[in-house]
Amino acid sequence: MKFARSGSRPKSMLLDMTPMIDIVFLLLIFFLTTAQLARESRAELDLPEERGEQREDVERAGLIISVLATGELMQGDRVITVPELEEIAIAQVVGGRDENGRLVRPLVRADRNAPAERLNEVFNALRRAGTGSARLATSAPRR
Repeated sequence: MKFARSGSRPKSMLLDMTPMIDIVFLLLIFFLTTAQLARESRAELDLPEERGEQREDVERAGLIISVLATGELMQGDRVITVPELEEIAIAQVVGGRDENGRLVRPLVRADRNAPAERLNEVFNALRRAGTGSARLATSAPRR
């Protein structure tokens, strides 16, 4: 019968940390990339300062249209026309419902220096597409 020496230590299990470190770096790369893409897909606008709605629940963003100071319309990173906006909005009306079955309202981000005529064209195009209502993005007033 063999007895272990009292002075000998039990062998410790080696834990290989390499896979966990790989996963952490992959997640880091993923989040940095998506944050950069989200920043690039938004047009830099000087939004009007208004208090806006003070709601606790967050409404899901559906179609996001940006109206630049020059009057150009952008959806994501591409410039679109009013007829293209109507087609995109019609497609959203067909398939754009939230988890409660309510129609998702489009969000219009208009620069404060954008022509009012162009903003009216956008809202009229959304109305003709059957969206019902739309939201207008604002920035919080500076104090």
